[in-house]
Amino acid sequence: MGRNQNVLTFCIACLGTLAACDPEPRANPPELREGLSISALAETVWIEEFDVSPDGKLIAFKSAAEGTYDIWTVPTSGGEPTQITSMPGREMRPRFSPDGAWIAFEADFGGTDVRDLFIIPTNGGEPARLTNHPLNDANVSWSPDSGSIYFNTGMFWDNSIAEVDIRTGEISRVASGESGQLSSDGRMFAFTRNTKPEDDDQSNQDVWVATLNGGEPRPLTPNTFEWRDTEPRWSPDRTRLAFISDRNGFNNLGVIDIATGEATMLLTEDVEHSEPRWSPDGEWISFTKNLDYDYHIFRIPAAGGEAEQLTAAGGVNGGSRATGQTRGTHEWHPAGDQIVYTHSDPKVTGDLWIISVSDGESRQITNHQSEELRDPSAFVWPEFIEYTGYEGLEVAGLVYRPQGAVAGDQLPGLFFFRANSNGQHPKQWHPYIQYFVSRGYLVFAPNFRGSTGRGKAYRQIVHTHGGDHDLKDAFIGMDLLVEQGWVDPDRVGAFGGSTGGFFTTTAVTKEPERFKAGVVWYGSTDLVTLSTYGSMEGWNRYLIGGTPMENPRNYFDRSIIYQAERIDVPLLFLYSQGDGAARFQQIEQYGVQAEIYGNWYDWVVYGGEPHGWYHFRPESVRQSLEIMSGMFDTFIGDQEHDVGAMAAEQREGIRIRRNPTIDLWNSLTNGMGRG
Repeated sequence: MGRNQNVLTFCIACLGTLAACDPEPRANPPELREGLSISALAETVWIEEFDVSPDGKLIAFKSAAEGTYDIWTVPTSGGEPTQITSMPGREMRPRFSPDGAWIAFEADFGGTDVRDLFIIPTNGGEPARLTNHPLNDANVSWSPDSGSIYFNTGMFWDNSIAEVDIRTGEISRVASGESGQLSSDGRMFAFTRNTKPEDDDQSNQDVWVATLNGGEPRPLTPNTFEWRDTEPRWSPDRTRLAFISDRNGFNNLGVIDIATGEATMLLTEDVEHSEPRWSPDGEWISFTKNLDYDYHIFRIPAAGGEAEQLTAAGGVNGGSRATGQTRGTHEWHPAGDQIVYTHSDPKVTGDLWIISVSDGESRQITNHQSEELRDPSAFVWPEFIEYTGYEGLEVAGLVYRPQGAVAGDQLPGLFFFRANSNGQHPKQWHPYIQYFVSRGYLVFAPNFRGSTGRGKAYRQIVHTHGGDHDLKDAFIGMDLLVEQGWVDPDRVGAFGGSTGGFFTTTAVTKEPERFKAGVVWYGSTDLVTLSTYGSMEGWNRYLIGGTPMENPRNYFDRSIIYQAERIDVPLLFLYSQGDGAARFQQIEQYGVQAEIYGNWYDWVVYGGEPHGWYHFRPESVRQSLEIMSGMFDTFIGDQEHDVGAMAAEQREGIRIRRNPTIDLWNSLTNGMGRG
């Protein structure tokens, strides 16, 4: 359905007949249902990362099928997967060596999300560690002779590209930069770098090339401080780079001539592209398009021409790492006649598929869906909506309605706030959404201003207004659902992770009267303290604006700990032991104020998990779904559950490692409230 048709559908529902505008509420609103099996949802893990072997016969991927992320392999022709690693941490991002003998991967331990590099024989065996230090190593590129690995690292106290010799273990720095790829002859490294001073509005990124035999790196997109040029990918003949640029207002696909630096956009259209990939013969470039939060894989002649859509099924085909929450990727088969990709949609988890580029015939390779959940009729597909948000801006969102529900049911409603400073809600598998919809809740996932997928202006308009104008968009959307009789305004909750956790705490801070309960996944409670975490400086400057000293009002207004006296919304905080962004200290700070003012709150910190734990261990998914169900059913659904006892049981045995960052304000005021 086209964009205008979707707008029309939503407007008719809201403004058509008098009955549609003001539906008769049911005398007895529907009760909560039994819902999907939490255990089955938790064991339904997904695939989002993989690599194809040089001979095309094998695929290496990461999977949490055995409880945490390990590296597995599966024949491209299909068959039973083989587990390759079983280390105590999480192994991810596998990459075959050019000779096919090794698989390189990243691994962390204890859920800290500080990764080191390892290699392991393709047929299995003992992994060998290549790096070992307290800063992050990631994004592997093999040298053509399989003797060295190039990677991004923090070991030189900046964002650097380094080389490690797998025979000697010797590490050397190549250049300053990030998100790079080695050319096929091993002589040049393409990467991105931001040299714009004080890029608080995140408007700049440039493509650079470093020659590995010496010489200074050179910019291929110089003096473009208002453009983000990203995702450089080498052509097989090393003469061009495919890249993504927002120079026309949307993330579109282009190519750069290495010799001249001339950039040519292959497409200029008002939809967003990502994930460029060259065909082995260099004749085609594949990429993904975001079509109202369905993602499809396209290919286009590298010399220019018409783009051809390859995938047909709705959902997320191929993914988009650039948009944070849109999980998945795609790669050309070495023969050049097929593309291997991940597919996920609201009814099926992420798995490996392969598609013919000539006739579009696709075949599933893996199946991680629980046997209990393989009936697609058990799930719902969201409605894409557009509506007029704050100050007249057209905004978008996804609405998940329980099966059989009709306008006038006045359902319990949940906001699900997206993660990342500029992420989005795509139409992909999400066990939390599907669980609560199966229970009888309506879930509204707003892609309000600041989200990706609707152009640069839409993304950047939120600069300094995060937790304010974007939430006003969300509130307007929920009000429309209330007006149409879909949602009972007296039974509304919210949840979200990371930036979505920030949106949750800030939403109940802005308009506490809207909410009966909230669940905060590793979010913030005090932006002043958060600003002292080095990894969060760019996030704060972009969404909040400046520093607490430069912009104290924004930091004060959007931090729940300073508003605790007037907020009586029950809040459940679910955090992770290894989180370097939303640390346990954030719970402690709110806890002090909640105790002073008698606000209901509780918390769980999941051990062995990094930031973003709900994507990883099935046990964490199971526990969090159970306690979230108890939380919302108690405070919204008028059921009785001892959420405090559930939290205490889940906390048992988890040792909290305190963060050395000091909450200066609480220290100076001895924990007194700020009214």
